[in-house]
Amino acid sequence: MRYLLLILLVALAVVLALRLGKSRQADPLAESGAMLDKAKLAVLPAQLGQVAAALDAYRSDRGAWPGDLEELVPEYLPVSDLLLDPWGTRLRLEMTGPGDAFLACAGPDRAFASPDDTRRSLR
Repeated sequence: MRYLLLILLVALAVVLALRLGKSRQADPLAESGAMLDKAKLAVLPAQLGQVAAALDAYRSDRGAWPGDLEELVPEYLPVSDLLLDPWGTRLRLEMTGPGDAFLACAGPDRAFASPDDTRRSLR
């Protein structure tokens, strides 16, 4: 009888340890999504730089910012896909004052005016 109780306690401890170990492991899908977002954030500055250069060229040629970013295609940007951020949201040209403009990206949450937005000054 003594050994049976000891065996049950050891088995219970093993089951408990296995359950706790599984619950502490990270979700592989969530980990891969986070890694993908990091990769997208890494390419974003180059994309914003390319669109900003096209906007500068447009403004230099025409004396004003475009009314719509689509006006950059195909003369200043080869394809309109460059106007979509890595998460598939369209970039925005935000005017903050005379001559002050920003190129805005909504970021991973795909919503503007949130903490993960990226803005690039176009001075």
